[in-house]
Amino acid sequence: MTEEAKVKTLKKSLDILECFTIAVPELGISEISERLGLYKSNVHNIISTYEQRGYIERNPETGKYRLGTKILELSYIINANLGLHNAIHPPMSALSGEINEVVYFAVPKGPRVMYLEGVYPVNSFNARSMVGETAEMYCTSIGKAILAYLPPDQAIKAISEQSMIKHTANTITERGALLDELEAIRKRGYSIDNMEHEFGIKCVGVPVFRRGGSLLGAMSVSGPSPRLEEKIEEYAAKLHAYSQKISLRT
Repeated sequence: MTEEAKVKTLKKSLDILECFTIAVPELGISEISERLGLYKSNVHNIISTYEQRGYIERNPETGKYRLGTKILELSYIINANLGLHNAIHPPMSALSGEINEVVYFAVPKGPRVMYLEGVYPVNSFNARSMVGETAEMYCTSIGKAILAYLPPDQAIKAISEQSMIKHTANTITERGALLDELEAIRKRGYSIDNMEHEFGIKCVGVPVFRRGGSLLGAMSVSGPSPRLEEKIEEYAAKLHAYSQKISLRT
């Protein structure tokens, strides 16, 4: 039997935060009110307080609310305290410095990936930070590297939950073609985003395993397509080498 909350206002506030999920990243006041059975005025007051402190922000385009960057700051503290940041960042930084390209690390979050780390060389003027953001698995190298090495039941579930929208002419949108692609990834050991998510950007990714052999996430190198085209195999080999350094640390 669940113990009754001693501070009911705090419980309501936490219930509102937990309404936001990967599947439902944005909500309006009325939607939250209906979901939780709360008065709109109560929801508005709590949301306003969260917004002032950066835990929730309003999307100016939709008028709805979403989790703010303060949540990301707290999650980053948790990751650092757990040692994940210290295990991942140094090898990523060394790789980025060696090849002078952007390097990302992400973990699975339902049918999407969440970027936990990003290292940007000095020449990456146009690269925007992806840390804390999520992206589809089926059309990103980092996502496909994870999909290919997830347990089969989890991979099928993740694929079934993806809408597989066509972002570019190269985006894979058929489930059968995606399954064939995942098999090819397992055979060669690395994934490729052939301008499937964003035109002009090519990426190569590899899975990252914990020391015990379970899947931790994936790491990728990203850059302009012409520059990466001739170095995919070279970068894949380097990614594998540095992913093993992360494995030894986790």
